[in-house]
Amino acid sequence: MNKFFILALISFFPFSLSASESDLRIIYGELDFYIPNNPVVVGYLGTDSEILIAKYSDEPGKDIVGFSLDKEVNTGGCRPEAFFRSVLSESEAECDGAAVESFRYVFMKNRDSGIWSGGDKEFFYFIGSDKSTVFVTEKGADSRTYKIESNFLSKERIKNIFSSHL
Repeated sequence: MNKFFILALISFFPFSLSASESDLRIIYGELDFYIPNNPVVVGYLGTDSEILIAKYSDEPGKDIVGFSLDKEVNTGGCRPEAFFRSVLSESEAECDGAAVESFRYVFMKNRDSGIWSGGDKEFFYFIGSDKSTVFVTEKGADSRTYKIESNFLSKERIKNIFSSHL
């Protein structure tokens, strides 16, 4: 009964869910993702960040994939795409140095990082053993930046989430 209520409730939000053979398709904002099938619960927080969470464990804080509209990262006055490229570059940053160094400290310590590109989107990933974050931007556009976080998926499984764009 609870699962039915949750599924009925989320149908009113700005995304939709539909099942595929091995993954669950998420249409979130302007994006299309594939997350692992059979989450224990899916929840949506009706905030400005439009947070969507899929949880795969009954233990608090474990096995989560979260999607949000990113409005909090200080890009030092740069467009998000330029900022993330500066963060990943070992040469002098194009953007505010303090913002770049702060971001590196939070997101790159003990994490694998890089870029996946596909179509008109770029995926800037920062993947660690206990927490991984991917920022999604559109090439050359001054559009929204989405953030996807997980505390249990491998790098390959996280990349598979974006398979419809790569």
